[in-house]
Formats: sequence, C-alpha cells, structure tokens
Amino acid sequence: MKGLANTSEQINLGGGAQFWVYLSPQNETKDRVKGWSVTFSQGNWSDTIDANNPTKVIKTPNLSGIFDIEITETDYSTNPPRKVAIPAKPPSTNKIGCNSNCAAMVGIVANEDRIVGGVNATFWTTWDALCKR
Repeated sequence: MKGLANTSEQINLGGGAQFWVYLSPQNETKDRVKGWSVTFSQGNWSDTIDANNPTKVIKTPNLSGIFDIEITETDYSTNPPRKVAIPAKPPSTNKIGCNSNCAAMVGIVANEDRIVGGVNATFWTTWDALCKR
C-alpha cells in the first residue's frame, strides 16, 4: 500500500510485525514537534523511526507480540538541548502489540496549549492497524 497515513514506503504484510509513525495534522504538529524519535523494541531487537526519516516503515525479523516503545522529543529550550519523553494519551501506554501478519502505528500530536514541561506533544498507539488474513 503506497501512501499509507503519511508514509511513502511500501507495507507488505506477513513475515514480521511492521510499524510506522503518523504525525497528526492537528495543532500544526509537523511544524511544532521537532527532533522526535520513536524506538520499538522486543528482547534484543530494536529499531527507530525519527524526524530525519519520518516515512520509514520498520519490519521486524518475524517477531510479533508486545513491543516496548520509547517516544522522545528534543527540548530546545535548554542548552544543550535535551531529550524528553513524550507522554501517552490515555488509554495508550509505552507498549504496542502487533502480530507477524499486521502493521501497527504510533501517532504523535502537538499539544493544543503549546509546550508543557518541555514537552510539546502526546502520542497514541493503534495495535494491529492493518492485517493480512
């Protein structure tokens, strides 16, 4: 599927869980949330999608199940800039589930009221957003 959410990469379901990041158009997210990164991990495997390559799609090596996720944003109000954790928008948490025949997504949206405690966004997860029978 080309053009999935805001990704230009191909998603071919099957053979491992897949992940992508969606930047919400709400609150001018792409213009306000800079230096973000989302790291997916399970056991000794991990991979990252970040602001330098926001349309990257990650495919795991035949992994499935529950993955840990760490979402950060660079706080440029400090010198030197520091990485701060982006909090989850309930009921999402820092975990995401994905079967080996599916793709799941993390969405990032800028806060409506601008920066709060050095963080300018929240995130949510969509488990098994697309699946192949």
